[in-house]
Amino acid sequence: MINKTTDISFRKYGSAYIEPLNIDAKNFISQLMDINTKTIMNLYSFSCEVYVELQSGLGLIAIQDEKSSSNIEIFAIHKLLKINSNVNFNIISSSKRVFCKLIVPSDYNLKMKFLNPPYTYESIVSKINVIEIYGFYYGIKSPHYMFNGESHEFYELTYVDDGSLDTTVEGVTYTLNAQDLLFYGRNQFHTQQITKSVSCSYITIIFDMEMKDDYKILNRVFHTEKKIHKLFNNFMEESNTDMPYSKSLMICHLQEIILTLLQYEFTNPVINVTTRKTQGFQDNFLEQILDYIEESIYQSITVEDICKKFLLSRSSLQTLFRNNLNMLPKGYIIEQKLKKSKQLIKVDKYTISEISSMLGFKTIHYFSRTFKQHFKISPSEYAKKAYKD
Repeated sequence: MINKTTDISFRKYGSAYIEPLNIDAKNFISQLMDINTKTIMNLYSFSCEVYVELQSGLGLIAIQDEKSSSNIEIFAIHKLLKINSNVNFNIISSSKRVFCKLIVPSDYNLKMKFLNPPYTYESIVSKINVIEIYGFYYGIKSPHYMFNGESHEFYELTYVDDGSLDTTVEGVTYTLNAQDLLFYGRNQFHTQQITKSVSCSYITIIFDMEMKDDYKILNRVFHTEKKIHKLFNNFMEESNTDMPYSKSLMICHLQEIILTLLQYEFTNPVINVTTRKTQGFQDNFLEQILDYIEESIYQSITVEDICKKFLLSRSSLQTLFRNNLNMLPKGYIIEQKLKKSKQLIKVDKYTISEISSMLGFKTIHYFSRTFKQHFKISPSEYAKKAYKD
């Protein structure tokens, strides 16, 4: 965050004023400055008070305290600015161009201090730009599936939802397990295969992107966290809606996924102790509830059952789920039962009617309707797709 020159922290260097100076040409010198750079190589220090009057654009003032030989403070210029004598400063353009008046007494003395290395103000700009998504799909592949490989001029990512997938990129083999992710770069030859005896489901996104340092995300497996899983859920939800700007939101979610992965290596490990204890308790408590739901997946478990077992009010349980999983308990229970139904369908041992009954759905019609609403495919169609060549 950058403070303005009107902030109290700027008082030791100068102050803002309201009305432009009515200068006497004999006693003051006024010069119009055209600034279009974010890099400065020196600082100026005047023996007297000087004035900076912003004419157009957004400007910053860089200041180095006499007591410091390295740290430079940056303040946003609030229109009219008086700078105290003997302050080392320079003006930087925050926008593309800044015009300002520099007004100094005619009897000034000027000192110049060179910076080694030069100082560059880092603007808030995106370091990556997802330009276009060319295609995406949710694939379900049978055991022993093999893709012989391809290369293309676009970026591609694979995010494993369930199961395990082996992929070879330019001769190096990687294994992706559930919630693992890998990027393929431009023109990287890659193959995919399933070596285990269970099916694998995963998301593939093919896209174009501007990114100078893409080596940071290529040729490695990301073992993702809950936040990434939520972002993929958001991505898929937007893909199934006709709401305005839903496609733009898909690009935003993909860009956020990439940026979040890039932050993994730079996350500060120092966490406030109180926060960590509170969160740890919440995580542990939630984990117990989720384990209970999993253990009771073949029963007609209700929200009231959970509240009674864990001595929670309905509102407290809902808050816990909403804050951590971004969904309500009832929705989570249904989602887990539907995920289990996919696994049972893959086994190819039970009929759809038997699976519906095993998981505690009231009727097969309700099960089929809920399954299709959630996965955009009927249970019978899913069964055919899971084992087709």
